[in-house]
Amino acid sequence: MMANETYIQVVDLYKSFGFKKVLQGLNLDIQRGETMVVIGGSGSGKSVLLKHIIGLLTPDSGGVFVDNQEVGRLNEKKLDLLRRRFGMLFQGAALFDSLNVEDNIAFALNRHSLLSPGEIKIRVTQCLEMVGMPGIEKLRTSELSGGMKKRVGLARAIALQPEIILYDEPTTGLDPIMSDVINNLIREMQEKLKVTSIAITHDMVSAYKIADRIAMLYEGRIEEVGTPEEIKNTSLPIVRQFIRGESSSTHQGVIQ
Repeated sequence: MMANETYIQVVDLYKSFGFKKVLQGLNLDIQRGETMVVIGGSGSGKSVLLKHIIGLLTPDSGGVFVDNQEVGRLNEKKLDLLRRRFGMLFQGAALFDSLNVEDNIAFALNRHSLLSPGEIKIRVTQCLEMVGMPGIEKLRTSELSGGMKKRVGLARAIALQPEIILYDEPTTGLDPIMSDVINNLIREMQEKLKVTSIAITHDMVSAYKIADRIAMLYEGRIEEVGTPEEIKNTSLPIVRQFIRGESSSTHQGVIQ
């Protein structure tokens, strides 16, 4: 990680849906090459934050800057070019049921790269090897376990050699052993590909393992940012309650 080189900057971000206020002045700086993990309860706005970063949502006010470009002000062509610098592992992997593994991974390559069909096949093979799943190109998605789908989803996310990878609840629905496999892969992707990563999760085992820094999102704002060790030793009741998994009755008026 290259210290103090801000790559993604979220500035005073506000977003509401009708009367529901989701983001309320959120600020967060993400450094080039780091893995930032955003934690917070269900409905706290973690996914909404990711959608702003990749330009799927437009803020009510404030902004998101990626490599000094304000995402919400880009025209369609420039936004499309920016999105090609992203890879994303969706919560449910979001594979196409009608396509086999090879065609799932090759989907973006066929649409957005100048590679020949032969080169695309080689790239698919390389991506599957990187996630520890060689030789499964012809399997249908219905033949894959939950953990296999996550790894194929990760192979698809890195196919276009992105600079930034977004992880949406990467260990949800997995057993502890497969969760650890995914966590190790996330660390390997950062080290091998030198990518900047943002993961949202409520899984603290995963957060501590993959994060360079952790940010706690609560009531639409970032309450605290720190290394895993700093977060473990936090003095803030809201953060302490969440990371320990304590019920709201333990700390009245904290997380409801």
